[in-house]
Amino acid sequence: MAVPGPTWYQTAFLIVPLTRVDAMIEITVKFMSVARQRAGVSVVSFTSQESRLGDVLKAITTLYRVADIMLTENGEVKPWARVLVNGRSHELVGGLDVELHSGDSIALVYPYTENF
Repeated sequence: MAVPGPTWYQTAFLIVPLTRVDAMIEITVKFMSVARQRAGVSVVSFTSQESRLGDVLKAITTLYRVADIMLTENGEVKPWARVLVNGRSHELVGGLDVELHSGDSIALVYPYTENF
């Protein structure tokens, strides 16, 4: 006697786990002061597979050529540079380890001019 195959209720409820690749976030990035002059834009929409601020910040600053004024060689924010997440200092919302979500905004502020 042949063994019957699975019935409809055994196959109808397959659970497929989502992988990290499926989790894309879209954030708004605002460049201010010298960062705006260097980047050549004031506001951009940025899509990333990464959600940790430190990783996203490294990608943004490299792409828009502002890493040298915003980040140290270790990837930390320079003492005189400011990174705002949804209008609040990144230091107050969890530092570089804060998780970003779609719809969040980041502002990059470098308050000093390069040439006096």
